[in-house]
Amino acid sequence: MCPLLMLWYPCWCILLGNFCVSTFSFGPGQHGGDGIWSGNELHNSGSISSNHSRSGISSYAKTLKISLPLNSSVSCEDLEGVGSFDTTCLVNSNLYLNSDLYIYGTGNLEILPHVSIACPIEGCMVTINMTGNVNIGQYATIVAGSVVFAVANLTMDSHSSINTTALGGSPPPQTSGTPVGDDGGGGGHGGRGASCLKRNKTSNWGGDVYAWSTLAEPWSYGSKGGGTSSWNKFGGNGGGRIKIQVKEIVCLNGSIAAEGGDGGLIGGGGSGGSIFVHAVKLKGYGTISAAGGRGWGGGGGGRISLDCYSIQEDVNVTVHGGLSIGCPGNAGAAGTFFNADLLSLRVSNDYVMTETETPLLDFPTTILWSNVFVENYAKVLVPLVWSRIQIFKP
Repeated sequence: MCPLLMLWYPCWCILLGNFCVSTFSFGPGQHGGDGIWSGNELHNSGSISSNHSRSGISSYAKTLKISLPLNSSVSCEDLEGVGSFDTTCLVNSNLYLNSDLYIYGTGNLEILPHVSIACPIEGCMVTINMTGNVNIGQYATIVAGSVVFAVANLTMDSHSSINTTALGGSPPPQTSGTPVGDDGGGGGHGGRGASCLKRNKTSNWGGDVYAWSTLAEPWSYGSKGGGTSSWNKFGGNGGGRIKIQVKEIVCLNGSIAAEGGDGGLIGGGGSGGSIFVHAVKLKGYGTISAAGGRGWGGGGGGRISLDCYSIQEDVNVTVHGGLSIGCPGNAGAAGTFFNADLLSLRVSNDYVMTETETPLLDFPTTILWSNVFVENYAKVLVPLVWSRIQIFKP
């Protein structure tokens, strides 16, 4: 029989391990620029790294050196593609951008295998708004700080990727996701960043959480990790933002990533960014990740929300904290994975050991959640203002 807790006073409780909380009721960027980068300019701008995926530019496709109109939709011809955005446009050339890209049309878009659309600038936005279908071919990549899709159907073939890892812009104002000082703490977002300092035998944390109010439809950048000296003020960058709004089916056999950047030995890992997917059906064997970055202190996980009537179990969703080099047993805290259709919240650290909690703040009182799952070494900090909860522990 499950224990029933009657709790009325606002206080904090740390919940550990692997269990389910079934809740019944609760108490009271635009970027300036003038076109597309050449290959040398992209190389000089730096690289993008990730624990799980990297954005490589294939030698199979040619490289373009053209200019794009600013603040307006481009044509298939502007990208030297074949066809039209009002019928079907085939993109067969690598695009190196130094400004936002907006694609609009009433037809279909196919990004052919091994083609890359890359704008590796913090906060740079790629928007694809098509009435028809979009197909991203094998090993094709879209790299930017923010990526938005509004299409009928989206198909991502094997080894394709939408990647905003370590390309986040500025987090919301008046947040404390980036830790202060030179402790090398990880950045926070969905979960707190880790700190390798201990005071009075009590673990501290790095950057704190934020954007709880947009849990069901997250749209915030991750935060930078802290530095380890006055010369290295920051660690890894925060993850970017991805929003995919599809009328029917997302077939995901590649990866969708908004992970925090690595801080290495000189700084904390960045926190994961935000991913929101709305569709009738999500299927495939791909990966959706807003994991924290590795660093001296690991970055906290980001926020993911899936608003899909049907989700195939083979799709892997992860929001774990980043590994801590300075204290291997204390990774960044797990982020949040919200299932908007089932109204359930999952906090999982994917068996990565941590001493850092994920605070769960005010719960909704108008639309009640069905379940809260805390699992795989995650730890949560809960304000006990619920009038009645049940805790299931296997």
